[in-house]
Amino acid sequence: MKKTTSINKSKLAGYTAVAGAIVAGGAANAQITYMDINPDVVVDSNTTLINPYAIDFNNDATPDIAFGVAHIEGATSSFTYKGALAYAAIPAANAIIAADTATMAAALDCGVAVSAASIFGNDTYGNFGYAALINGTIPFTSTTTPFLGATDKYLGVKFTAASGTHYAWVKLSVAANAETITVKEYAFNATPGATINTCQTAGIEDVSVENKVTIKTTLNDATINVTPDLIGGSISMVSMAGQVVKTIAISDVNTTISFEGVDSGIYSVTANFEAGSVNKRVYVK
Repeated sequence: MKKTTSINKSKLAGYTAVAGAIVAGGAANAQITYMDINPDVVVDSNTTLINPYAIDFNNDATPDIAFGVAHIEGATSSFTYKGALAYAAIPAANAIIAADTATMAAALDCGVAVSAASIFGNDTYGNFGYAALINGTIPFTSTTTPFLGATDKYLGVKFTAASGTHYAWVKLSVAANAETITVKEYAFNATPGATINTCQTAGIEDVSVENKVTIKTTLNDATINVTPDLIGGSISMVSMAGQVVKTIAISDVNTTISFEGVDSGIYSVTANFEAGSVNKRVYVK
């Protein structure tokens, strides 16, 4: 049987106090700790009646956020309503990235930074949306809530721990009728105060060198773009005969090596690092 309740923010926020912590095996990649929830967890008002689905990002036995669905039903002097409300319950020291208001959860795309610069709500309640029937026949939904009816979007979260403030994301889908929340993945940055991007599952040091380096060439030069951890490497131009004709240090994320003074021919522009190298062939006129 579904729970029948009125929309009551303080009661919804209070569900956090009884939320059970989820302890499961995740993947830790240096600063980024990632969890693929398999199978996905589907939260509805039946499961919420037992406990909201809670996430304990850093496994310190303190739930950092909980997800629930409330069955709403009631009446006013002029109409009746019946439907569902999807929500997040947030401990007072934590927050979610909000859209437009303090409680409306922002549905983020992949690659959005979650950091101190993000705009967080200031409430212990996060609204994913509600949907109901008025007088049993007229549909009524919260049309301005970005998560309602959204598939595979990301919720930005900040939470506090003994180590400090951390930033995290949760991948969610919310049914258009607000009856279910599907929780699929989550991750957080274990370094206090450090940014995490939505859908980021590994720290930068776990990415291969080839995926950290871009070499772009023109008729006159080559520009090498690297991630900050690779600053300190070097760039070499090597002829087909194996002769090194130029070498410069990589002192910034963007470094340009000029072809000036180099004889016409085919060369290999190679970016060298302790972890490996990346090269591209160029033709110098």
